[in-house]
Amino acid sequence: MHMAEEQLTEKSKKAQKDAPYFMIQSVDRTLMILQCFILERRPLGVSEVARQLKLNKSVVHRLMLTLLTHGYLEQLKNTDKYMVGPKAFELGSVFTNSTSLVDEGKKVLIELVDRIGFTAHLAILENDSVLYLVNVEPDHLKYLFGAVGQRRPVYNTALGKCLTAWLPEERIRKVMENCIFEKMTDNTITSLEAFLEELERVRQLGFSVDNEEASFGVRCFAAPIRNKDGDVVAAISASGYGVTEDKMNEFGITVKNLASQLSRRIGYFANP
Repeated sequence: MHMAEEQLTEKSKKAQKDAPYFMIQSVDRTLMILQCFILERRPLGVSEVARQLKLNKSVVHRLMLTLLTHGYLEQLKNTDKYMVGPKAFELGSVFTNSTSLVDEGKKVLIELVDRIGFTAHLAILENDSVLYLVNVEPDHLKYLFGAVGQRRPVYNTALGKCLTAWLPEERIRKVMENCIFEKMTDNTITSLEAFLEELERVRQLGFSVDNEEASFGVRCFAAPIRNKDGDVVAAISASGYGVTEDKMNEFGITVKNLASQLSRRIGYFANP
């Protein structure tokens, strides 16, 4: 079974078990259909969606036709496949254009790219994964990283470390309870205990590092964004190839300083 399919099946089972009294089944199923497209990121047919959600094919077909009618799905020409439609994009843009975090974050990321010359990202913690909201890339890397709207694991990303480091330990364990610590490189963190130790170092430094933990040759540096209440609500990062060890601390501090600027822009003021 495909990993995305397994995730949907487990979420579907959990949703049915934990569904609150006010849950409207048809709305719930419709949103689960859209979730299929978010996870798969490719055209899907009615049969595929029905199988993944373990729902009756005719029910799924009617719901997908409803989404099609409203523009949230569109059917590919000369096929029985569907893809996310323009209305879904419009809905997402409402979020990205209505928050000062994203608006101000874009400005800071542009400055970060200018200073370091690497791709810069703004992300939040969404359930148990890193969700990318904005990325800004140097011209020569324009199409190298297309991460906006995508998700990444917490354990092997600098962003993931920053987004969890300042949470209470109970919350961290909850976020990580379903994490599979897949060894991607020799530097990958492979246990919860090692991850918790790494978070302690992140708190001490004020920034995090992905030291070639997700991909050989790629290092990433991230720092937290705080809201007016001092809570970490997001993080920014810069990542690229060929960062030498003598530059790592310098890059980390640069990202940390710009993250502090963004925090102040959205209302955070540290105690003197």
